[in-house]
Amino acid sequence: MKKIFAILALFLAFSISANAQDSQKNPDTEATADLTKLTQFIALKENPKKALKFAFYDKNKALMQTTLSPQDKAQIKTTIENELATNLTAEQLEKLKANTRLYEELTN
Repeated sequence: MKKIFAILALFLAFSISANAQDSQKNPDTEATADLTKLTQFIALKENPKKALKFAFYDKNKALMQTTLSPQDKAQIKTTIENELATNLTAEQLEKLKANTRLYEELTN
């Protein structure tokens, strides 16, 4: 009986631990989602895609921290805006900024 109880307790502990890990956001998944949203709106070549995915990964990883100050968040937004300006043409950037909802979603 004690063995059955011990096995059941271990099973529940591992189940809870696995669920806790699944509920955390994955910065790579979030970066891929951000890039997908952008590429559905604007056609991109391969090099800008790689650079922007890396920037979105850094953004999402940084935003996972719970101790970010408003200044830190503003710095992250500025970094993403600069990456977008660097990797998109002027016409693409203008088109993206015209879609304010998507632009804010990608930069925040």
